[in-house]
Amino acid sequence: MRWLSGYASRLRRGPRVGGDAVREHLSQFVASTDPFIFRFDEFEVHAHHVDEPLPHLLYTTFGFSRVNSTVPVAGTQTELTLRVPADTPVPYAWPAEQLAAMVKLVRRTGNEIAPGHHMRLKEAVLDDAEIQAFTFVTDPILGVIDTPTGMVRFTYAVGLTLRELDAALSWDPMKFTGVLGDFVPLGITDPARADILAIPEVRARVKEGTLRDGSSVSAAQAKLLDVDPSGRIDLDPLAAQALLRAARFRLGRGHSFALVRGETWLRISPDATFEATESHVQLPASRKLIDELVATFDATPGVYRLRTVPVEIHVVDTDR
Repeated sequence: MRWLSGYASRLRRGPRVGGDAVREHLSQFVASTDPFIFRFDEFEVHAHHVDEPLPHLLYTTFGFSRVNSTVPVAGTQTELTLRVPADTPVPYAWPAEQLAAMVKLVRRTGNEIAPGHHMRLKEAVLDDAEIQAFTFVTDPILGVIDTPTGMVRFTYAVGLTLRELDAALSWDPMKFTGVLGDFVPLGITDPARADILAIPEVRARVKEGTLRDGSSVSAAQAKLLDVDPSGRIDLDPLAAQALLRAARFRLGRGHSFALVRGETWLRISPDATFEATESHVQLPASRKLIDELVATFDATPGVYRLRTVPVEIHVVDTDR
């Protein structure tokens, strides 16, 4: 009557929820199924010691997906992961705090985190570290699983320096992360590591890929973006940097690029005609405009008047 005892056990435990599948999947890859738990408002971050394919600490959110539900939902849900060196018996708090900040940002803004995305931090993960950004890929070990509530992807945060982030955005964040993984096993986020672009082979591979492919980044969120019908555009320095990067590595290949802030947007495209309104500015990606941007525009705060189109770009230091 083994089936009867199994049925009774399921009745005692209740129906299988999404979190059961997440725990069962993790148990296949971690050294112990008893994680160190960091608790936040409506979710947790679990830290596991992992032995294979190399010792490290795995942090994963628990509760970003529907872990307490049995109701299927459309689309793919997410749990975030982060891996750091296994150089402490008690897991550090900072990786859990980084994942928690990501979850809270998604819930506040409604902007998802998915493979191919990136995130720049306001400060380094630790005072003496160069890691100040993340790219995101599907976790190379945990992947995607089917749960009672639907598909759940483990989306892996890979730490980058700011120089590495700029190189990734000039090319392709996922391809850059792939190169990084060839030199940093598993793409582990080690605050003590140096910038991998100091390695000649890495520089050569990234340069070759950038020249071959150009930039895959078609749009960027701006902290400041104001436009008006006169053609005036106000940008923050990071948005200006994204625009200049697009001019150098994307627009000349016949691709479009956009800056967005709420309902306001700036779009440069080969098929566009000049248009300036209270909500948007649209510019044709002519060879003359691209050359002018590369030659005269800069991310340094100041006023940049363009000749090829009736536009005046004000780069504003938003931190002052």
